[in-house]
Amino acid sequence: MSYYRGICNFCGTGCGHLLQVEGNRVRGVYPLPGHPLSRGRLCVRGWHIHELLQTEERITRPLIREGNSFRPVSYDEAIDFTASRLKTFSGSELAFLGSPRASNEENYLFGKFARAVMKSNNLSLTSDAGLEESARILLEGCGFPAMTGSLSALRQADFILVVGGDLTKQNPIIASEIHFARRSGAFVATISPRKTQMARLSQQHLRPNPGTIWLLLEALARALQTEGLVLIDNLEERVENARQYLEYLDSLDLKQASALTGVEEQEIIRLARKFYESKSAYAFYPVGIQSLDRRSISALLNLFLLAGKLDRPAGGICPVTGISNLLGSLDMGVSPAFLPGYFPADDEASWKRLEELWQVRLDRKPGKSAAACLQEDQSLKALLVVDHDEEIIRHVNRIKELEFVVYFGAYQNAFASLATVIFPRLNYIEGDGTYTNSERRVQLSQKKVEPPAGIKPMWEILSRLASALGQPWPYKSAEEIMAEISRVVPQYSGLSHEKLRASLGLRWPVDDRHPGGTEFPLAEETGRRFKFVFEGSADRRQNLHSGEAGRFPFKLVVGRSNYFWHQNSVMKRTFIPKREYNALLLLYPGGFVEVSEEDARALGLREKQPVRIVSEAAELKLATRISPDILPGMLYIPYFIEEMIPGFLHRQVSELEKNEEFFLPVRLEKVE
Repeated sequence: MSYYRGICNFCGTGCGHLLQVEGNRVRGVYPLPGHPLSRGRLCVRGWHIHELLQTEERITRPLIREGNSFRPVSYDEAIDFTASRLKTFSGSELAFLGSPRASNEENYLFGKFARAVMKSNNLSLTSDAGLEESARILLEGCGFPAMTGSLSALRQADFILVVGGDLTKQNPIIASEIHFARRSGAFVATISPRKTQMARLSQQHLRPNPGTIWLLLEALARALQTEGLVLIDNLEERVENARQYLEYLDSLDLKQASALTGVEEQEIIRLARKFYESKSAYAFYPVGIQSLDRRSISALLNLFLLAGKLDRPAGGICPVTGISNLLGSLDMGVSPAFLPGYFPADDEASWKRLEELWQVRLDRKPGKSAAACLQEDQSLKALLVVDHDEEIIRHVNRIKELEFVVYFGAYQNAFASLATVIFPRLNYIEGDGTYTNSERRVQLSQKKVEPPAGIKPMWEILSRLASALGQPWPYKSAEEIMAEISRVVPQYSGLSHEKLRASLGLRWPVDDRHPGGTEFPLAEETGRRFKFVFEGSADRRQNLHSGEAGRFPFKLVVGRSNYFWHQNSVMKRTFIPKREYNALLLLYPGGFVEVSEEDARALGLREKQPVRIVSEAAELKLATRISPDILPGMLYIPYFIEEMIPGFLHRQVSELEKNEEFFLPVRLEKVE
């Protein structure tokens, strides 16, 4: 029996584990002692990843649809058929949906295939909207697109602010590190309308009304200003538009902000003072399954800039990814907004650079996300998808209308049934590849078992497709692809599989200046100038949507971070985590809506009583769950209710997919 070092492939924490392999099958999993982040721990998902890796629900042969069924075919036939069909579409008629679970090498080639071979910039990820927006804001404000802090140094923090989501559900090991930091003396505060487990671990929990997190963060900045805790001269030296932002803050009245957010003024001032007094301050926010909106991410960045906390050699702003390689996939340019290495897609010099590196002419037409193409673009005719979760299928009817759908996947799921052609792909222990966690740590996962007979690596399939379409690619291994990535992506220029085999991961940028990676990237560059990111107008504070008090008095919030794993197609193949995450479904098999204790009393509702949630355009019937965790006037529905997505919400609001701060005005009615 052998044990192989590896990386957990569930969330964006990137924990280290040991896989027990016997007879070419994974029989067990154990924590990896000495891993710099997980430190010999795994969460309930990670402890049972071997169950996923033993599933028999694999896709093992290429398949082509014939009528309502699929015919097994050879790779040669599937590749020739796919190439012949792809030749009939222009780049604007195609969209490409990458996977945040695929390796950096796979997603890099997928993006290169879209842009260089098919001349399409309609390229995106599942669960990417928040990370892409976060990267835009951080680049604008501090010139660095990802986490500026270090998770491995978190226990030395003296102040930690968690904004939105619930890390205890999405990234339990990071939440555990925050708990260790608190036990070591750190002050932990949480901002979220709902009382989450993360909030219960905090010393201070600020509960703003739904849709007002951004205003509360601006109020914290205003409190720093009114309490005399801002060093004006130093600020103007460090931040180029400091005077304009201070004038913007002058227009914010703390009492009014307190009334609009529902958070007491003294609580705001207390937290602002704690933040100011800290020497090592961290802020965490979700950017994957659930994320903040642009206003809130900007306000959080501005708060750190105002207090002078951003470029210290400890602490920082920490966007947290919900799926294993979400950050790495964006690093590789699987985005309509960024080319590989975060070069802007609207910059001509960036396109010319990429053309020189790839030695091919590229199309400059602005791209869209796959979701936007499906929702807005009637010219879309074909879709190529990698490793899609059924939880994220929200455009089923539109996909069925497409002329051609190609699916690359390791496991059978509902999405595969929509495809025209299916290519099997390796799971993450059947080949070599790198994965980048939330703190920019690039880790190498090496082959541990042989794949089912005949399954080819995705990079080989893409290379053969490219050759069939007139662009021969010379790749012979994932290691060769990483060698090309190191030339194309500056942040990875010092990386190689050989170097990563000798480490437990390196945090980018890894380059000539930082051959061992970078822990606190902003602290190393003295004299860097920053910029506050704000709209420059206070009018938006006057236009907070409070719902129609008469017809729709409740604010409906959709919870994704707590319940995402219910519908995750990977989780459905792990027995104990599936049981634990689905426990509520045993009590509420048809789903539920959480109602505050105060509202339940006022409406005369009892536990599990059927109620109707009515919006302006649709309605939904669910069971009542009376909860102390939500505010009066707020309703909370977990995202796993399958019929809710297309039938109730998706017809009305695209914002649902974008950020945590969306709410829908509704009313609540008893069902007699």
